[in-house]
Formats: sequence, structure tokens, C-alpha cells
Amino acid sequence: MEDMIKKLYARSLQATLTRLLVATPLLLLVACGGQTPTTQAPSPEASAASSPVANSAGKLALILPGLPTDKSWNQMAQESAMALKAKGVDVVTSEAVPVADVERVLRQYAEAGYTTIVAHSFNYGDAVFKVGKEFPKVNFAYAGGIGKVTENVADYDQPFYEGAYLMGKVGAQLSKSGKLGALYGFDIPVCKAMGAAALAGAKEVKPSITLVSTAVGNWSDVAKAKEAALSQADTGVDFWIGCGDGPTLGQIEAAKVKGGFSSSYVGDMTALGPNVVAVNLIWNMEPLFARMVDDTQKGTFAKQYYKMGVKEGVIKVEVPANFKEKLGAEKVKLIEDTKAKIIAGTLTVPYQPK
Repeated sequence: MEDMIKKLYARSLQATLTRLLVATPLLLLVACGGQTPTTQAPSPEASAASSPVANSAGKLALILPGLPTDKSWNQMAQESAMALKAKGVDVVTSEAVPVADVERVLRQYAEAGYTTIVAHSFNYGDAVFKVGKEFPKVNFAYAGGIGKVTENVADYDQPFYEGAYLMGKVGAQLSKSGKLGALYGFDIPVCKAMGAAALAGAKEVKPSITLVSTAVGNWSDVAKAKEAALSQADTGVDFWIGCGDGPTLGQIEAAKVKGGFSSSYVGDMTALGPNVVAVNLIWNMEPLFARMVDDTQKGTFAKQYYKMGVKEGVIKVEVPANFKEKLGAEKVKLIEDTKAKIIAGTLTVPYQPK
């Protein structure tokens, strides 16, 4: 298992998840994918040639900032796109595309006839808006999470806080100390919202529970994140919520050392610590990408800001089988009942980004 962690750490260095947005007067970082500056994207034409064309089901191109083996941001997007391909959508992907090269890739996919092109990173935004003007009949989307859109450029949100609310309930049930920890890549709204929602969910189970958060200052430094988690453990923290790959991988390792528990981030990380990863936050983008393709075909894509979470099946929270046994049927039912309320619209998870 240690070898797996080392491999993932190496990949995280190669495919760093950067989420950078400059705002005045503060530096604001928005959770999204990073870039790998040395890896050349495959030719869209070559990818298209090997992909079955299903015009009636739509044509989707996906551009990834990292490698689709990270058990997180890139892998979840890749798997979601491939699920649509299995249903007949003509899907092609390019992975590890640097920001400096994304304009070229966007143009090639547009010229190749792909009508919905998803650039899965906030950092791709400038290129998307530029190329979008050149191809007004092609629809583009980027992972901005800020609601900036045009007639043919859509944005999509990352409401991970909804899942964090449910993870907080798991944490409250497993924590013996009544102290939760949250590790963030940076102290930004999307991460703060996750921590606040986790605490809100936990307090529904255990009103006296507390949460301490630490911004690691890096999205990929696993060693630094582990040290931060160990420092939190010295204050009594025994369950962690992670925002970012590096912070989450670090807290998983700390949990192994201290006998605590951890959440995952965006993907299923159970294999990295079967005895410590108590709950997985899954970002299932299949319904999101399907909506984009459908809107393109129906002519309803213009100025869309897609906000899809637990209710739409885009944000999922899954408890591994061994932890279901540890929690017991009654506590697992509490989590499922809460999820059902969110889906039904009778419970709205508060978004608290400050």
C-alpha cells in the first residue's frame, strides 16, 4: 500500500491540481484542475479517428489538465466521459494539456466537428473564452465555478460542500475525541464551505463537536499535509475532511499513524487506506456532461451556469462496506435519510464560504 501512495504522490507532482483565481484585493483560489507543463496532448484528429461516431447521441471532447489516474479530479472526469461513450456519445479526450497549449487543442477539436468541448480546469478559462469567439457555433465549458458565461461558453460549479455535510455526520459518529480536522490546499471559499458544512452536519449528530482547519498552502505536497494533520492530531483530532488531493493524501497517511479516520476527495480513495478512509466524496460528472451534450442538441446551451450536486447525482457520498459494519445499520440509515432529504429538496445544505 505504501508503494501505491508513492506512485500517487509522484503522479500528483506530475499532474498538480492548481486552482488559481486572482481577485481584488485578495488572492482567491478556486478548486479546479492543474496542469502538467511537459506532457504534450495527443492529437485530437488521431483520437477522433479511433472513436466511433454517433452523431445522433452528440459529440463531446474533454480536455484534462492532468493524468486520469489520480483517483480524483482528472480520473472522475475521464470515467464520466467514458460512461457517455458507452451509451453512444462520440467522445474523445486529451490529458495533461498545459495551459499554454490548450488553445491549440480547443481549436483542433472545434475544427474536427466536436460540438461540445469541456475544458476541465479553471485555468483554461481565458483560452476557452478566446477560442469560443472564433467558433460561435461550437459550445464550450470550463470548470470555473464563478458563473462567468457567454452565448457559447458555459461554467460548472463544484458543490463539494453538499457532500461534506454528509461526511461530517460520519465523522461525528466515528470521532472519539469530538474534534474534527479539515485540511485545505488553500484557505479559499470552496474549501471553507466544505469545512463549515462538515461541521454543521456533525453538530446534528453531536452538538458539542468542534472542527479545526489548516491551510497547507499547496495542492500537491503530501508530506507537508501529513505533518499538518499530525499537528492537528496532537490537539485531539481523530477524523479529517480534505479539500485537495495533497491534503487528503497527507491526512490519510496521518490517520494511519494516529489510528484516526479520513474522508476522500472527489474520488474513491478506499484502496489507499482501507482501515482509515471511512467515507468517499465522489464527483460523478456523467449527468453534468450529459446535460451539456443535450443542451447543445436542443439549442439551450446559451449562458448556462451548471449547478449540479447531490440532488442530481453529481455529488455522491459513499461509505465503504467495512465502515458500514463499524457504524451499524441505524447510523448508516441516518446518513441515507439525510441524503434523501437533500434530494427531495426538504433539506438545503448551507453554503458558507467565509
